[in-house]
Amino acid sequence: MHISLPYGAASIPIDVPDNWINGRCYRPHPMLPCADPRAELMAAVGSLPENLALKKLLDNKGTCAIVVDAEHPVIARELLTPLLELIEDESDIARENFTIIFAHRPLAPVTPEELGTLLEDRLLSEYRVVVHDPSDTDNILSVGESTKKVPLTISKVYQEAQVKILLGGVAPDLLSGFTGGRALLMPGLCGRETLKAMYDFNFVADKQSRFGNFRDNPFHIVGIETVAATGCDLAVSAVMTPEQQIHKIFVGHYGASHLQAMTTAREAMLVRVKEPMDIVVTSGGGSPHDGTLAQVVNSLCAVEHVLKPEGTIVISAALDNGFGPDGFAEIARSSRGVHKTLERLSLSKKYTPGQWIAQRFYQLLTDHEIILFNKEMEEGLIWDIGLTPSRDFNEAIMGAMQSHGQRCKIVALPEGPKGIGEIGAAPNTGTSQR
Repeated sequence: MHISLPYGAASIPIDVPDNWINGRCYRPHPMLPCADPRAELMAAVGSLPENLALKKLLDNKGTCAIVVDAEHPVIARELLTPLLELIEDESDIARENFTIIFAHRPLAPVTPEELGTLLEDRLLSEYRVVVHDPSDTDNILSVGESTKKVPLTISKVYQEAQVKILLGGVAPDLLSGFTGGRALLMPGLCGRETLKAMYDFNFVADKQSRFGNFRDNPFHIVGIETVAATGCDLAVSAVMTPEQQIHKIFVGHYGASHLQAMTTAREAMLVRVKEPMDIVVTSGGGSPHDGTLAQVVNSLCAVEHVLKPEGTIVISAALDNGFGPDGFAEIARSSRGVHKTLERLSLSKKYTPGQWIAQRFYQLLTDHEIILFNKEMEEGLIWDIGLTPSRDFNEAIMGAMQSHGQRCKIVALPEGPKGIGEIGAAPNTGTSQR
C-alpha cells in the first residue's frame, strides 16, 4: 500500500505491504469552501423565522454588541461587514452605539497590530472596537454560578448591550469539542476567575472534554449555561474547513445554529474504524497544523479513540516552530517523567495558558506509546519529553508491530486533526481506501 502523510509543507511517501495496515486507510470526507460566504450569510439571515427576524430583534433597541471570533480570522474578514450592513438596514441604532468585541484567545491574545489585519480601516475608525481582557476586573460582571460550581463571569460591555450577537467559526477543539457559539462567551468573554475554574485539572481530565465531542462535555455545558445567564439574541455559526475557509453558515438561536454547525462539521470529519486497533499511523496534518508539538496534541487526541488500551500512535510532524506556547513548552521542557509531571499539574493552583494542553499530552502518554517521526528535532529532546523518536517511518511502524506481535491490528488515519476517529461501523462516514 502506498500512503502519503502530510509533513510540514511537503509529504512523506510510505510504501508498505497491505497486511501492515490490514489493507485500510481512512480519510474524512472533503470539506469544500462555500463559493460566496457573503451571499450565504445573506440567504441564511433572510430565511430566519419570524420570531428571530432581524427587524423584530432590533426594533426599539439602542445598542448592539457583536462578539467576533478571533480564532478564525476569515470570520471577521468575510462576514463582519455584511452582517453589520444587514443589521444597520433593519435598525435605527446609531453607528456609534455598535460595539465589536473580539473574544479572548487564551493562547495568543489579539494584539493592536493584529486588529489592523482583522478589520478594514473603515470599521476601525467608524465603530467602537474592543478586545476582551479577562484580567480587566473593571469590565467583568458576575452572573451567577454554573451547575458544576464554576463562577460565571462576563464582559460588562457585552452584558449591557441591548442586542447581543455572536459571530464565530466552528471547528474541532481540544477540550470543548468544537469552537464557536457558547465558546465565544466562555472562554471568550469571561473573567480570569472563570478561566481558572474551567481549566482546573479535574475539568481537563474529564473523559468527555475531548476533541470533536460535545455530548456531556463539561466545557460545552458551562458554555451553554453562560449564554443562558447572559443572553444572546442571534448567533452566526460558520463551519470551518481544515484549511480555515468557510464551509457552511448557520444563523439563528445560539443553541440551534451552533448545534447544526457542530453536527455538520462532525459528520464531515468523522472516520469510523470497526474495532479498536493496536497501532494507529497518522500525521500532524501538515502545515500549518504541525508547526509545534502543542498543535500536534490535537492530532493525537483526534485518533486516540480508535486505539486499544496501551496501543501505539506512530505520527509524523515537522515541528518547525518547536514546542509552542510558553506555558506548554515550559512544562514539556521541565518534564521528569509522565506520572511526576501529571502529579505536578494536579497540584498546581495557577491558571497558566497552555497548561491544559500539556495535561492532555501527558494523560495520553500514560496509556499509549507515541512514536514521533521528525527530521530535525534532537532525538534526546524527544526522549526527554516522553516520546519515542524515529528518523525512518517504516522502521517506526515495524518497531511498533514487533511490540504488539504479528497478529496486531493496525490502521492508517493519515489526516490527523482533519478527521475525528471513532469506533463503530458506519458506511456513510469517512472514506476507506486500499
